[in-house]
Amino acid sequence: MTLNSLTCAMIEQPTTRVHARWPTFVRSACVVFAVALPISIGLACGPDFPQNLLDDRRASLMELPEGTFDYEASHLLPKPTDRLHAGESSPWDDAEEVRSKAEAVGLSSREAAKVKAMRAADETDAVRAAGAGLAPELLDYTLGAIAFKAGRMTAAAGHFRDVLALLAPERPRRGLWAQYMLARALLSSDDTSGALAAFAVVRERADSGVPDPLGLAVASFGEQARVQWHHGNIAGAVASYALQAAHGSASGRASLLFVARSILSNEMLLDKALDDPLSQHLIAAYFFTRSGEMSGSSNSYNGDDGAGGDNADASGPTIHLDTFLAHVERHGIVHFEGADLLAAGAYRNGRYELATRLAAHSNAPLAAWVRAKLALRAGDQKAADLAYAQAARWFAPDTTWSTDTDTNTEGDGVIYGDPALKPQHRVRAEQGILALSRADYLEAMRQLWYGASWSDAAYIAERVLSVDELKGFVDANVAKTTVRKPANEDDYVALQPPTLLRALLGRRLLRMGRSKEALGYFDDPAVHAKALSYIEKRSKLDTWTQNAHAKTLFELAIATRQDGMELLGSELAPDFAIYDGSYALDDAVVAAPEYTSTGEVARVKANAIKPGLRYHYRYIAAGLGEQAAALLPPRSQAFAAVLCKATSWVIDSDPKLAARLYNRYLREGAHVKWGGAFGRECPAPDFKAAQKMVWHQRWLRVRHWIHHAWPFEAGGLALLIGLLLWRRQRTMLPA
Repeated sequence: MTLNSLTCAMIEQPTTRVHARWPTFVRSACVVFAVALPISIGLACGPDFPQNLLDDRRASLMELPEGTFDYEASHLLPKPTDRLHAGESSPWDDAEEVRSKAEAVGLSSREAAKVKAMRAADETDAVRAAGAGLAPELLDYTLGAIAFKAGRMTAAAGHFRDVLALLAPERPRRGLWAQYMLARALLSSDDTSGALAAFAVVRERADSGVPDPLGLAVASFGEQARVQWHHGNIAGAVASYALQAAHGSASGRASLLFVARSILSNEMLLDKALDDPLSQHLIAAYFFTRSGEMSGSSNSYNGDDGAGGDNADASGPTIHLDTFLAHVERHGIVHFEGADLLAAGAYRNGRYELATRLAAHSNAPLAAWVRAKLALRAGDQKAADLAYAQAARWFAPDTTWSTDTDTNTEGDGVIYGDPALKPQHRVRAEQGILALSRADYLEAMRQLWYGASWSDAAYIAERVLSVDELKGFVDANVAKTTVRKPANEDDYVALQPPTLLRALLGRRLLRMGRSKEALGYFDDPAVHAKALSYIEKRSKLDTWTQNAHAKTLFELAIATRQDGMELLGSELAPDFAIYDGSYALDDAVVAAPEYTSTGEVARVKANAIKPGLRYHYRYIAAGLGEQAAALLPPRSQAFAAVLCKATSWVIDSDPKLAARLYNRYLREGAHVKWGGAFGRECPAPDFKAAQKMVWHQRWLRVRHWIHHAWPFEAGGLALLIGLLLWRRQRTMLPA
């Protein structure tokens, strides 16, 4: 059974007998695989919120993530070193269109038109007439393919043999195809041994260098496995499907899933499979990744692992979990192939005693991970630390329990998506949780940075580490990054965690007033420019006139409001820059005492954003606006306009503060015609007019002095001068 571009698309299926002999799981494979591909379910109105391991630390440490059957099926056998490769079309592609395109590759437009005309003809004579003038390899192959589709296997085999009878240089485009289809025609004629021998020739020729763009050699493993399964050769079928999967075939992986389900639905097949090491490995892989499909399992299978989707076979295995484990015990577990997978499955199903025995007989990284969790359950921290260290060291960094790109890294550092899909990352994240629990904050940051999702790493960076600790970590571990510019305004460029961490540090430094240090950590050119402008505005606050000071304060307030998320916003609570501020979630403070130190709680409180309100920088902006207004003439237009703008920034989030600012305007300011829309529609402040008002008020005071106070002040001055002269004269007289 294969799900490749030829079996399901380009090569026609015969209309008689063959399908009826296939096992049920094989006959349904194409349809089920097509409709059960994994679908990433996203929120209709929100981002893909990551899995936060720190939210429930006990669960993160005690629970073992399930792997994916796709990954395990692809690694039942080592990656082959031959030249063979899979070439499979999508199950969603139109079969006739795929076949037509494949047949046109390497042909001239004239040849492609003739082949298409042959396909469209109804009768034999018309078919031959349509193909007149074609090269013999093209003519005979197409005649054979048409006969095969019509179920005339003897005629089809004859045409394919005619192609193969040509010299190699005379059949460069259809020679390998003819060999593959001859094998299928022989198989449909019950010549099993001849078919298997012909499939072997396909692989030999492809491995020798004959071009095989359609991956027929890898597809032949699936055809061979189908024959072996039909004849009761479970070990042979598993080996052939495993070879197909090891070459990157999705068909091979799906076939192994159906084989595993069939074995686990028949106790006789199960006993037979458990006698074969590779079949043991397959069953163990299924138990670890798909045991939720089994009756009696304590796991609820989520149905999205890239190998068949949510209960792709509605019937599923029928053997109860206890029965399965009893069969495993009878066959012995000391040398069980895939003992680590079996141990992981046992752990996930709460069979801790069995998990302990199985994990003890394996030095695989997964077994070490199981031992770490068992040690934590037993309260043996020393043994847990040792096992975690082994698992982190033994798991390859590039091991990914996924065949998609949901989990990505940019060089070293924290990942997006589910960290469980990269087992080494998840192991290191769990080590980070333990380090955090013993107040080793920098070690926790190191492990979580390399192992957790960005939100978990951001929590440590923003709320637990001091700013100097974070600066030291970033300077030592996270080099300056390059941010790609969007090609156009509609192009979205996701910033990678190294860039995000450096920006987080920059914002912390800016919030503390350490502007010069902060500037070097904004790697995004656009944000760097905003930070530079913001810092320049801060530096101009020490002006010699109140009006200039007020204007600079107001400009700083505007920048704080407009660019506050990028320059001052918190990555997590209360601003949630991680989601561009679009979502208000709970604070990151950990309430559960388990695996949380008192020191961590104290640090979280000390590093809390002030004010601890959503969009806290808007409140800072409003405060700067109020300071600016205090430096302006209360009766000026600028006074009212500045307070109006400050009110607009909080009017929807803090009505009480907005009302206070408005009442200040009412008490001190002059009537303005736009006062009815105060806080909603605000004109630009006229600082020039305000300055003129200041000078005008000063002139009024001088004029008042001239008109009313100068005689008294002049008389007083004359009296003072007279007294000073009199005193001097007395001191100069001789004694």
